This record gives sequence, C-alpha cells and structure tokens, in this order.
Amino acid sequence: HEPVRGWDLAQNHSLITTQHTHIMPLVTLGARCGQALVGLASRNVPRVARAGALTTTAPLAGAATVQPARLALGGAAHRTLWSSPTARSPPPQEKLADFDPQEAAHTWRQQNHIWSEPELVHVMENADLKHRPKTLTDKAAHTFMRTLYHSFNFVTGYREENPSAKAMEWRLIVLESFAGVPGFIAAGFRHFYSLRRLERDHGFIYTFLEEAENERMHLLVCMKMFDAGRATRALVITTQVVMTPALMLMYAIRPKAVHRFVGYLEETACHTYSNVIKHCEIPGTKLHTDWGHLDAPLIAKAYWNLEEDASWVTCLKHILADEAHHRDVNHTIADLDGTGMENPFIHKHEGDFEAAAKRHMKKMLADAKSRGEISEEYNQADGHLFNKKAHAESENRNQ
Repeated sequence: HEPVRGWDLAQNHSLITTQHTHIMPLVTLGARCGQALVGLASRNVPRVARAGALTTTAPLAGAATVQPARLALGGAAHRTLWSSPTARSPPPQEKLADFDPQEAAHTWRQQNHIWSEPELVHVMENADLKHRPKTLTDKAAHTFMRTLYHSFNFVTGYREENPSAKAMEWRLIVLESFAGVPGFIAAGFRHFYSLRRLERDHGFIYTFLEEAENERMHLLVCMKMFDAGRATRALVITTQVVMTPALMLMYAIRPKAVHRFVGYLEETACHTYSNVIKHCEIPGTKLHTDWGHLDAPLIAKAYWNLEEDASWVTCLKHILADEAHHRDVNHTIADLDGTGMENPFIHKHEGDFEAAAKRHMKKMLADAKSRGEISEEYNQADGHLFNKKAHAESENRNQ
C-alpha cells in the first residue's frame, strides 16, 4: 500500500538525448495513458488516487507535465451530486463532452458493465425471471421479502397499474439506498473471514463491492432527477438503521440466507423497473407524461457510456440490467457449496476492466491527436502503438 509512483520519467532523463526529441510526443502520450491505467488499477487503493500519486517530478524537453490524477471525491463534487431539482432534464447548455468523468468517481474504483442494446433487450424479455423457493430458508426469505414488498407498496402509494411519478420518485430513492447495504456487508464479512483464516477470498469481495458501488450509483443518478423531502430522508435513515444490524446478524449466522434474500429483493426491483419502463413508453400514462421527455443526467451518461442524447428511459433500462445481474449473482452465490470455491463472475469483472482501459486509451489517443501531439499514423494491428516513421529511423540507427 505504498503510494504508486507510476513512471518517473525524470529518472530516465539521461537516456533521452537531443537525437531522440522526435519520440517526445509518444512519450507524452505514454505518460498520459499510464496515468489512466494507474488510475484504473488504483481502484482498490482509493487513498493513492485521492492523493494524486501519479506525477512527474520534472518536465522533460518537449513533453508536457503529467498532472496528478485527482478524483472529485468530496467538496464541490459532492454538492453537485446532491443539489438537484425535482424531475428535471439537464440544462440545455450542458454537453457530455464538457462533463468530467472523474466527477463520477466510481469509474476509477469499481468498473461496471457497459450494456449493449441486445443485452438490454434480453434483460427486458426476462425481467420477471423468478427463483422458486426450495429449502426452508428459501421459503422464509421469500415470505419475508414479499411482506416487505407489499408493505413498501402501501407506504409509497405505488400501484402497478398506471403508477404516478411522485410515488415512483421516493420509492426509487428508498429502494436504491437500501439495495447498496447488503453488498457492502457481504464484502466486509468476506474480508474479515479471509483475514481470520489467512486464506484467499477468490475474488468474491470484489463482486460484492462492485454491487454495493453500483447500487450507490443508481441512488446518485436518481438524486440528479428527483429531490428527497424530509419524509423520504427519514424513511431512508430508518430503513438503514433497522435493516443493517439485522442483515449483519443474519450474515454472521447464515450468509446464504442473506444472498437468497437479496436475490428475491432484486427480483422485485426488476419487476418494478420493467413496469416503470413499459408505462414510460405507453402514450397517455402518467409516467409517459412526466418522464417520457426527460434526458438522462450527465453522471448516468458517463457511468454507462451512453450517447449524448440518451433519454431518462434509456437510463432506467440500464438500471434494470444492473438489477437483473445482481439478482443472478446473489441466487448463484446462494447455491454455491463451500467457501473455497472460485468466484464464477471474476472473468466478467476482468473483461469489464479491460474494456474500460481500452476506452480510456482510445479517448486519450484521440485527445492527443486533436492537440496536434501526434501527426503520424499509428499501427494498432498487434495491440501496440508506435510511430512508424520514428520506428523506422530507430531501426536504421540500430543497424
């Protein structure tokens, strides 16, 4: 956990002479790409990223100084995320190109999956997929969840037939504020279990942290669209105070029961979101009138890599896809036997991380070209970037 220094180019200053000044744009690009990758890799060491660890101690001739990879984890960014009027579209003068993705600090710690259109269609078609309770524990968790579901419907005034936007606003806020709790509890218990047993966790901690972070981002996205009144905030606090100790106690006794309960919770979330999306797309309904014309907030566009003209309904479809994934993850983990098994979802996390790294590299390359720092064509056939002309001159000198 020592601070990451990245590439300290100043240490290699003596290796770069005036005969090699033509490679400086590539060195600059490499430093900036390194900054992006170190930022991604530091997702498990947030204090390093918070301190802005990646820097160069001295600028080189012809190369720009690499600025610290600062993340907007608090202060003004926090106020921006939480100061939102009720059910509004982003101001027309705001553009996705002007939005700093680092404001959505999640992208540098836990990498979420970017859903494709075919995946969204598949999720909508299977939104009502249910797990049939088999054991006594399953039946108890299912009964408890159904009781909470109907009680929550009564409190929020939610009706499946033509629900109102007002009932949905604080329903989604309370739902997402609670949905981020179980994943963090599971990650904490797995962390301490690994420390006590002096054994590997096999990647489950990462899966649970990603789930908790994803649910928290759903909440922040909703807070960009709605305003939480006193009653909503009171219900959020009450739910967290009551349910957190209960889930911790249950996880200490029977972890699988908690994952089964969360699986059923995510089933109700999928049912709710799919119903909301359908009503948003039906002309004449309350949700179509109030939400059908809204744009997705910028933080959602950055989080799911949405188009600049993405709508609020498109954002809801991505939230539904996340919830469906959490449903499948928790039911799968509840069915696993033993504690030393490999995480069946770890390869998916690796794929999401690699896809994010490629997107960052592509963006930084495009930015470097737009600034005129790169004027030659680059060969990407084998996955590496190098300047053809500079490479040929270097080969000639070597010969």
